[in-house]
Amino acid sequence: MVEISSAEAGRNFSQLREKAESEPVVVLHYNKPSVVIIAASEYERLKRRDKRVLSIEEMPTWLADLVVNGKMDARHDHLDTILAPEGFDESGLTES
Repeated sequence: MVEISSAEAGRNFSQLREKAESEPVVVLHYNKPSVVIIAASEYERLKRRDKRVLSIEEMPTWLADLVVNGKMDARHDHLDTILAPEGFDESGLTES
């Protein structure tokens, strides 16, 4: 991944744009990453990926069964008392 200063990005935007079509370009502000410039096609690919969500009805049966019937390792049972909201039993899955 290419890194350039924000000053250089302003001076050489056409070169920056060309470079970003083939790989991400990190623009630094005071030597820290500020923004990343990527090709529009890569942006669209990432946006499509963000929207990929499976409802439980769309999951394969084996995966839905794992989610619904999964149990946490007993070594972590103490976390239930820390994380369970009021009004839920100790499993945190059903209202009491």
